[in-house]
Amino acid sequence: MVVPAVAALESDGYRVQLAALGTKLEYLHPALRAGEIARRSVTPNHPANTAGTRAYQEHVRIIREMHIQYEGWKRLLHDHLEVVCSPDRSIAIGVMAGDAATGDRALNPRNQRRRGAATERAAEVNGQLDFFPRPVRRHEIVLNAEEADRLQLWFLVSYRVEDGDKLHIHNELSLPAAMADGFVERWKQRIPLPVLEMDGIEPLYEDGPGEIDIPVDFR
Repeated sequence: MVVPAVAALESDGYRVQLAALGTKLEYLHPALRAGEIARRSVTPNHPANTAGTRAYQEHVRIIREMHIQYEGWKRLLHDHLEVVCSPDRSIAIGVMAGDAATGDRALNPRNQRRRGAATERAAEVNGQLDFFPRPVRRHEIVLNAEEADRLQLWFLVSYRVEDGDKLHIHNELSLPAAMADGFVERWKQRIPLPVLEMDGIEPLYEDGPGEIDIPVDFR
């Protein structure tokens, strides 16, 4: 699946790029909103990282539900990464917490927390691609070796900025191409998206921003 190379996009040109991938902003921003709502449910007595974990879980859930319901995508566990996969099995979307450069076309964002080996392997596959027996549950698929080798794994990358009683979530849908020491060094393609603004900021109780990604070492 090929994404048009557009040097200067109109204000809503991102919609063309998203459509080429089979997705829409209306599937992505609800996931970010749901994650923030889940994050705000955390109390001082919850374990450390609960806020980030809950946000991650809701991001994945809503992205999956939107694409499954409206586009016929399927749930996929790809090399320990929880994603949703397109009907032709060429595109998958996961989630990632980014840094302050997220959503800025002039900058090069990185993931906020170190990612595991699975993300690094996915980036290696993405970088090599041209532009383009576990029980299987309903709305879920398992890729064969050939399909896994050609899968493009995109990430909805987000970064939270609190401004008074407002919250701005900077975000983009991007395709990592190279990683070093658990952090993205180079992106093959980025689609900056409009900033999502939310009201009603409440005190958060966590040990730091971002989401949980557990590194997994493989023999």
